[in-house]
This record gives sequence, structure tokens and C-alpha cells, in this order.
Amino acid sequence: MENILVPIGTSVHAERTLAYAIEFAAQFNSTIYVIDAYPVHSSIASLTNYNARFEEDNIKRIKAMVAKASPKGDSIKIVSSERDLVGTIKNLDKTIGLDLIVTAPLNNEINDEVFLGRIAGSMIKRTQIPVLVAPLEKSFHPPKRMLLAFKTGEVKASSTLTPLVKMQDKFKSKLKLLLVKVPGFANRNHQLNDELMQRSEQLLYSENATVYQGVLEHFQANKPELLVAFKRERGFFEKLWEPDLIYKKDFYCTVPLLVLKNKD
Repeated sequence: MENILVPIGTSVHAERTLAYAIEFAAQFNSTIYVIDAYPVHSSIASLTNYNARFEEDNIKRIKAMVAKASPKGDSIKIVSSERDLVGTIKNLDKTIGLDLIVTAPLNNEINDEVFLGRIAGSMIKRTQIPVLVAPLEKSFHPPKRMLLAFKTGEVKASSTLTPLVKMQDKFKSKLKLLLVKVPGFANRNHQLNDELMQRSEQLLYSENATVYQGVLEHFQANKPELLVAFKRERGFFEKLWEPDLIYKKDFYCTVPLLVLKNKD
């Protein structure tokens, strides 16, 4: 993984998230691109002087955070963010190729009922870049146990699995697969990807109304240190990821969450 993007918001957890990303990136000698997750809103676009001062203050805040987290500033670059944050990220991806986005669950929100705020949610929903959601206030530790939960094991492109493969190889992690049979489950769901089967040590089954309920059923018994999920155009979290804001009542986990982008 050569290029990793880290959106930094105004949350009190921002420094911890950046430190987490730096520790993770160091494992792969990756370059980190830091972007402001709190760009100037279009609703005040007419206030030119205010916008310029606001943007300048944000850049200073991010530079100070980067200097504190990595005094030498090695392999860390700051990217200017336009009003369209997702558009800026997509353009950067086209220019340099982003291998991963590392984000906090909450970047700007303060809400105990929310699991993924609008920034993290939009990174998952609106980009084709894999996303690693880092738990709040936790240091990075190489995951030794991974759990990949899904309702169909088809993988459209081998590149979809690249982040998972690189992490498993680097950290020598054990991988378990969890196939959740949801209502409407079809036989085609048994068409499991050969590479996933070869890399996993066990295939688990669950029958539940949702994939998330299947995860809850097996989480405590298997104690994964990294939870992996697919984001399909139509699939695993198709309803969950429709809104950018995701509440804890709908989905929540206390370990890092790796979301792979699996196109239909």
C-alpha cells in the first residue's frame, strides 16, 4: 500500500486517529496524505474573507497536528481540500492512486448514538477506495485474527481483496469467513472466492435477518481484532450505507473495520 489518505476533522479524537494512521502506514512504508475533513461550506461561500481565514486556520491546525504526531514529517503530505471533499478525494485518487483511506468513525460529530459520522460514511458510500475505520482512542496493533462477514462470497475483481491480502501477509493474521444466510438467500451465494477459501482457516455459517446480526452471533466466540466487510453497489450493506450517517443501533463494532469495495 503506497498511498494512504487520512481525513482529519475537528473531533477531539483527530490526533489519535492520525497517530493510528501513521503507525499503520509505517508497517508498509506508505506515504500519508492528510486532508481537511471540515472544508468551507458552500452556504457561506459569499463571505470570501471569512472563508479564506477559515481555511487558513484549518491548515494551521492540521500542520500543527502533523508536526506533533510526526516531528520529522516523513512521508506525510497535506492536501488542500475544496468544498466538495469527496470530489477532491476522487481527483487525488485519479492523479496518484489511493490504496486506502484511514478514518475515524466520527470526524466532526459529537453524538454518542452515532457509529459512523458523515465523513466516514461518505468515504464508504461515495468512493471506490477501501476504507479502514480506526476505533476512537485506540493505538494501532497488528491484527492477528480477522473475520470477514458477507452474504455472498463472489468477488468481481482480484484487486478488491488487495488490502486484505497485504494486511494478512504482513501481520501473519488468521482469517475466518462468516457466510450469513439472510432471507432470500440463494444457492449462488455458495460460490465462494477461491483465494478467500485458500487464505481462511475456517468457514462459519449463520442464519439471520441481517449480516450484522450474524456478526453479533459470532463476534464474542471468535474475538476478531479486525472486522472485514464488502461494500457492494447492491449487496452487503446496501441499505445500511444509503445514508452517510450510521447509528450504533444499526451497526457498531469496537475493533477496526475494513470495508472492501466489491462492485457488482
